[in-house]
Amino acid sequence: MMKRVCVICEGQTEETFVAQVLAPHFYDLGLSLKGQTVPTSIGKKGGALNYARIKPDIERTLKQKDQPFVTTLIDLYKLGADFPAVDEVSEFQLAEKLKRLTSAWHSDIIASTGCRPERFLPYIQAHEFEALLFSDVDGIVRVNKAWSGASKELKAIKAKAESPEYINNKPETKPAALLERLLLSPKYKKVAHGSIAMKNVGLSAMEKECAFFFSVGIKYSPAG
Repeated sequence: MMKRVCVICEGQTEETFVAQVLAPHFYDLGLSLKGQTVPTSIGKKGGALNYARIKPDIERTLKQKDQPFVTTLIDLYKLGADFPAVDEVSEFQLAEKLKRLTSAWHSDIIASTGCRPERFLPYIQAHEFEALLFSDVDGIVRVNKAWSGASKELKAIKAKAESPEYINNKPETKPAALLERLLLSPKYKKVAHGSIAMKNVGLSAMEKECAFFFSVGIKYSPAG
């Protein structure tokens, strides 16, 4: 029996990633993935998320009659200061920081909804969605021939990091900022070019390069 999984996304590009890259892969595993972007105001969705905005959306989704599984796809970069435990993890290394943040978030949602613990699987992307694209630099530059000259520098950036997910989270050195600075004429735009790049890169490269992304995944048991 097909199980429904709602992936609550930070923005339009992440929602497209769910639809075009993740959903086809998980469909054969009996999971129907669908992304949903949190409303910001009437007629508008996406943008920077704080916990006060995303929590009600998660709670409403978990309370739906067909009891879907719920996961998330939001960035660690500029994570809202009101997220559970965010003021307690600054001293920790990346892996432990993500573990503590998602554990505290999970506990808070389970306490507020009373749903089965396995139905909510929070995921925070280190440090932002574009880190996944660095899994295959060639896949990025294939989006536009004019970008081929940036390949060497992008690969050098990747080589200096422990993995794409460790690429710096400062405003000027976060993954998206690096792409915007190096990919010119046309300049890299997340919405316009991200959907093409994500398909070029593909899940296999992301699985190989991005341990945090695939260490969480969607832990599903047909008996659950």
